[in-house]
Amino acid sequence: MKKILFSLIIFIPSCVVHANADDYQQQHVFHEAHVPIVKSVAIIGGGASGTSTAFWLNNVFSSSSENSPNQISITIFDRKDYIGGRSTTVPIKGNSSLGTMELGASIFVEANQNLMKATDKFGLKRTSVEVDDDNDDIDPLVKKKREDRRPGLGVWDGEQFVFEETGSYYWDSLKALWRYGLSPIKFQRKQQEIVKRFLNIYNETQQQDEIMEIVKDLGLKELVNMTAESYLKDLGINDRFSYEILQTATRGNYCQDLNALHALAVMVSMEASHGTWAVEDGNYRIFEEFASRSGADLQLNTKVVSISNITEVDTNGHHINRYRVETLDGKNQVFDEVVLAAPLKYSGIEFSFPTEEEQRDYHAVHVTLVAGYPDPSYFGRTIDHLPSFIVTTGLPLIHHFENKTAPFNTFSVHRYLENGESVIKLFSPKVMEEEFLDQLFINRSWTYRTAWHAFPKLKPIADNHSFPSFILKPDKENDDFGIIYTGAFENFISTMETQTIAGKIAAKVLYKKWCNTFNEFNKYCGEFGDGWGKI
Repeated sequence: MKKILFSLIIFIPSCVVHANADDYQQQHVFHEAHVPIVKSVAIIGGGASGTSTAFWLNNVFSSSSENSPNQISITIFDRKDYIGGRSTTVPIKGNSSLGTMELGASIFVEANQNLMKATDKFGLKRTSVEVDDDNDDIDPLVKKKREDRRPGLGVWDGEQFVFEETGSYYWDSLKALWRYGLSPIKFQRKQQEIVKRFLNIYNETQQQDEIMEIVKDLGLKELVNMTAESYLKDLGINDRFSYEILQTATRGNYCQDLNALHALAVMVSMEASHGTWAVEDGNYRIFEEFASRSGADLQLNTKVVSISNITEVDTNGHHINRYRVETLDGKNQVFDEVVLAAPLKYSGIEFSFPTEEEQRDYHAVHVTLVAGYPDPSYFGRTIDHLPSFIVTTGLPLIHHFENKTAPFNTFSVHRYLENGESVIKLFSPKVMEEEFLDQLFINRSWTYRTAWHAFPKLKPIADNHSFPSFILKPDKENDDFGIIYTGAFENFISTMETQTIAGKIAAKVLYKKWCNTFNEFNKYCGEFGDGWGKI
């Protein structure tokens, strides 16, 4: 039970896009790599799915033939000047010596096989936020909280904390048992069962390009077909636990309430109770490594404005479909295949065929970083008794908020500076105005704001056609033409890890297309295997 409650302390949304690159901690920009072209692939987007697609492709084909060590040419386009996409950091007060803050994609969990293996393979140091007396890698925030005994989680309804941790394992467990009965235990058992099912997605036979077929194979259709609220009621989870604890997790992860998102999202949101990690230098380092090791030609600061299909004739007189990619600077390049690894609705790309029915709404999130001294009187507390991670209640517990809308979703302490200031991250549904921040803080020395469409609105899926297509086609019957769209997977569930899974599926789609036919390229095809190849 303690693990369930502690897990809520470290929930941070999984996805970040559309922030101002000028303020980011400088991330590496790689030199272009030119390789002989046998098969050429354009990847639009340098985040988790784009860089992992490049990595899986390169590992499958690189050096698999002594006669031709370079069988594919990969180009990654990104309109930003860095690799990492939704995972990026910003230096506190613009000074990296004070530390950096993740703008999103802050943690991954023990069950995330690709990210855990990547950090091991790439020699990236992980830091843990687990509370463990024998763990030297405990997050400094956790150490500080344990020393000053400040409460961890506090669930705020606009008038009072309806639940908060005291810092005492036994007292918190007893208090939860008294307030929620056996619901935490009942939920944990069901959650473990669902996650066990979900982990079958790493089985290679269940990685296909129809999202609903994946959902069915995993036995998760019921969970994506109904709201989390309805599903929890059917399980017999009491409303207090659902709205005070489980909804706290979904508001922390996806900024959405139980009545708005499908049931799988609440199960995934609570998985952080089983080991949480971050890369010491920033999680974007994983995706820099994916990109670097893929040998891709990185075209950063390069916005793609249109993708059109063309027909060419090869040396044998056969007609082949290819793609013309045009960028904002007016340049045109032709590729054998295209992978769109960015949200379709916000890509700003003009396609040669309609894509409106494949577009989905994303949830708008505002992030505010503040260095300063919080004013505990706003919450009716002293600083010694102010929780370090505050999550507001959502529907139906909204009566004490002005206009029945919580002014923020989360208010979390992430650093303590040597001068005594706290560095706090807030997520909110609208801009945090100066006047309101003055109510939350006695004073502020630094305020940083940005906003993004962080992740899809994870609405229940009513039918088989509600997921976007993993392959965007002008002609559904033509298997020879189609743009691979890894963003389709996000409507199933949106995390860094699942985007790397989408990247592997994209690579397998191309592998099957190239290697299951009798053509000249077939001689380069070996076994796809686990995709890691030679590191």
